[in-house]
Amino acid sequence: MQLSNTMSTSDFDEYKVNHLFLLVGENPLPNYVAARLLLKNSGCVHLVYTTRTKKWADLLQKELEKLSISVKRIELGASWNGYDIEKKIKEKISPKGKLVLEGRIGLNYTGGTKVMAVHAYQALLELELVNPVFSYLDSTKLQMCIDDNEQRTTKTIPAALALSPPPKLEEILRLHNLSWQVDNPPIPRSQLPIAAVEFAKQFMHGQSGMWKKWCDAVFKSAKNASGYWLKDNELPQPLRFKLSVDISREEKVKVPDEIKKILRETLQCASDIELDIQLLKDRWNFNDLSQVFQWLNGGWLEDYVLWQVEEISKKKPAYSIHDMKMSLHIQDPAQPRQNDQFEFDVAFLRGYQLFAISCTTTYKHDYCKEKLFEAYQRAQQLGGDEARVALVCCYDNDTNYLKQELSFVVDDRKIEVFGRSDLEPVRFARKLDNWIYRNI
Repeated sequence: MQLSNTMSTSDFDEYKVNHLFLLVGENPLPNYVAARLLLKNSGCVHLVYTTRTKKWADLLQKELEKLSISVKRIELGASWNGYDIEKKIKEKISPKGKLVLEGRIGLNYTGGTKVMAVHAYQALLELELVNPVFSYLDSTKLQMCIDDNEQRTTKTIPAALALSPPPKLEEILRLHNLSWQVDNPPIPRSQLPIAAVEFAKQFMHGQSGMWKKWCDAVFKSAKNASGYWLKDNELPQPLRFKLSVDISREEKVKVPDEIKKILRETLQCASDIELDIQLLKDRWNFNDLSQVFQWLNGGWLEDYVLWQVEEISKKKPAYSIHDMKMSLHIQDPAQPRQNDQFEFDVAFLRGYQLFAISCTTTYKHDYCKEKLFEAYQRAQQLGGDEARVALVCCYDNDTNYLKQELSFVVDDRKIEVFGRSDLEPVRFARKLDNWIYRNI
């Protein structure tokens, strides 16, 4: 597969301006990209926003100023119409008919509403400025579109990889006043990929039911009443669990022999009869015991997926994948609470484009559908229309059924579903590669 040549910020030089007007909507990421690509050194960004979008203007200004970009503001208030926009922009540029902004002026009308875009555009046209730059960011092709009003044409410049350095996941979160938990940061690399691959193979062959049943039975003593893992000093001792336990007089659950072999030989933390959680933590350098429980209870799937992403990144450097992480527990810093607001199981960036992957070991149709839709909503919230989403699960039927059920709200090119049969490593790698490729 061949990728088209990418562009850098130098390809935008002839379109850079001294004063860039940005219309602020509820996703400040496109404005952030436009400001970094279209503003000259020592230029100034002018944020046009309403009372409803003031929060996003504040966050955008904060991030731009960290890059030493000068920011000025045009507030429209709560009650406004299109002509208010025209009036305020004209007053900013040319009060009483006298041009006060020196240098070239541009408008990027990606954000805001259609009304804002139309009237802001009209304001600059009526001022008859010398060589203004009108632009918008095309989310479908990840291109910056530059209008040439004289030739009545639009020039497109690839923008996906144009930012240097590219933004990080943490910056994109800050644009939405979000962060990951300070005491539970994301994991930046796969932890136990060899064992995770072996778990994936066993789940592909149908070992999920008995293993999940065993985990539910023996790990319940490691959780509090709310279902969260206990802290290390709260856990009962010793941390050894029998691999075969009675859950009632009539029923016994045991670890399948194939998974028992992984625990014993690959992870080296079990005998033929018991699993030593403390030994697993110490041998493989987990931060705390809750991470161990989480890994065994399904976190291995995140580990497996992140490892696959890492392998694709190594084999396909042209994809320019960066900032790969798993277990991103996201919260609003202004509203701290014990549990996170939402979680991205695995996430990575290509330039400013967000790829988010939700992982679950369930096979149930309704739950898989819910997980996919929730991941799509969260990814859109952070990454806008450019974001791409995948679900990795143990769904047994044709995964296209899940995609089709969401097709009325989601463009199925933006989403992918990996089912039980896709967990086989070679097949997974091929499908993951195809998903990334068709979206870049």
